[in-house]
Amino acid sequence: MVSDTMPLRALRSQSSPLYRLPGSALVLIACTAAVLLTIGLSAVFAWRDRNEAVQQATGVAGNIGLLAAEHAARLIESGDLLLTQTATLAGQAGTPLPDDAATRDRMALLAASAPHVVGLEIRDAAGALRLSSLPDAAPGAGMPALKPNGMTIGSGRMGRRAVVVLAQPLPGGTAASGSGAAPRGWAVAGLDARAFRDVYRALDVGYGHSISIMLADGTPLLREPEGGGTTGGNPGDEAASHADDITVTRPIGDTGLSAAVTITTESVLRRWSERLWIYAAFAAAACATVAVIGALAIQRARKEREAEDALQHAYDTLEENVHQRTAQLERANAQLEAAVTDKEVLLKEVQHRVKNNLQVICSLLRLQAARIDERARRGFDESLRRIQTMSLLHELLHRSAEPAHINFADALRQMCDGLVRSDNPTAARLELEAQDWIVDADRATPLAIATSELVSNALLHAFPHGHPGTVRVLLEHEENGMRLIVRDNGVGLPAGMPSQHKRPSRGGASSGLGLNLVQALSHQAGATLKIERDGGTIFTLTIPNLPVRQHAKSAA
Repeated sequence: MVSDTMPLRALRSQSSPLYRLPGSALVLIACTAAVLLTIGLSAVFAWRDRNEAVQQATGVAGNIGLLAAEHAARLIESGDLLLTQTATLAGQAGTPLPDDAATRDRMALLAASAPHVVGLEIRDAAGALRLSSLPDAAPGAGMPALKPNGMTIGSGRMGRRAVVVLAQPLPGGTAASGSGAAPRGWAVAGLDARAFRDVYRALDVGYGHSISIMLADGTPLLREPEGGGTTGGNPGDEAASHADDITVTRPIGDTGLSAAVTITTESVLRRWSERLWIYAAFAAAACATVAVIGALAIQRARKEREAEDALQHAYDTLEENVHQRTAQLERANAQLEAAVTDKEVLLKEVQHRVKNNLQVICSLLRLQAARIDERARRGFDESLRRIQTMSLLHELLHRSAEPAHINFADALRQMCDGLVRSDNPTAARLELEAQDWIVDADRATPLAIATSELVSNALLHAFPHGHPGTVRVLLEHEENGMRLIVRDNGVGLPAGMPSQHKRPSRGGASSGLGLNLVQALSHQAGATLKIERDGGTIFTLTIPNLPVRQHAKSAA
């Protein structure tokens, strides 16, 4: 590739007027241009730094606004919870509002449970104080106008302390003229304003600022600091707010309130001006450097070509190294992707072959069962059912888009369908209600076999002599995991059976081995088994969300 840059020695051979000037004049022109350029660049960088300082302050205001909004939302949420409990203490609709000491004591306990709550009150339909958790509550204490519908949020006082008032109407009052039913009264909670202010005061913003909680109409609910000044930053930043100050507003949940953080532009510019000496020092150093460079300009010109050649060589070497490294990384990535693909294909193939082998075993067991007596055949049938359950899981794993994971609800549907067709000699009906649950194979296998044991045992023993009934299987989410319930309305367990570790069949024969197997499988899956009697039998498996370490041996 031919370079478009002409070497300095070739340029000097041209008849340019620039090279006919004296050497000192040429250097002076170059130095003057360099000084002007340095000053201009310093001014540009200083202005850019000013804009970045403003943007940084805006980001700080936004982050502080998010923190203030989240803090206020949590306080209001806890106050709303106490309001709901206070409304419960106020009694049902149509009953008189309480004013007894027992209710007051319960309200005082509720208020004491939240340090940021000054007090709780019950006010009547006219807004007059009916009952308060504060012993020194003033009946005429300042309260905002209480809304008949929805929550009222405003500022007021409880006792001698300023509070943020939360008021919830109590339904069940008399009809108001032209406006439907009026509230029976209000449950009122007073959130200590200091709980807001102390947090805002402790924030290290680094600028002169103020933090306000605003109502939906823009009216300030509270402000830190109180009055019109600001707090934080350096001395002198406490000036009053101006129209060009930085203000960021964040909504406080769905309360209609917002947290507004204002940072004074004066404090931002003061911090920026303290950094201007850096640019002045840079400009002075650059000008001094230009003078030195001017003296060395002639020597540098003679060495320019050699430096360019060395730089080009270094660039070519670096580019070649980058290309080689990029090619190595691409090959490594391709190998990793191929390995992952091969692993997934191998896993699916293993699942498919295991499923086929299990089906072969099932066929052999069926052939063997045809040649033995009825009593021994029951053991074959149980083994066959368990193997079919494992075969079903491997089939689902083979078809699953996510390796080693299945939707346990699909497994329950197919397993229950097979049990109804094979293990239902009575008129019992099987109902299934399962919510989707993606689970790994290590937990799905013991859970599926345990469920198969419970459902099969219910179909075979819960309804003797052709008695009709229902077996219900329920898989549902709960707070910390899943819950699997197998219940029937059959003859139930014997009344004198106190232990959950041995379960005789409803017909009188012992099926303790089946229940022991269920308990061992439950323990293997990290679940807990609970047995209840309520119009039949209820088995409840509680399965936590956290990963469970599989045990090497099952419980006997």
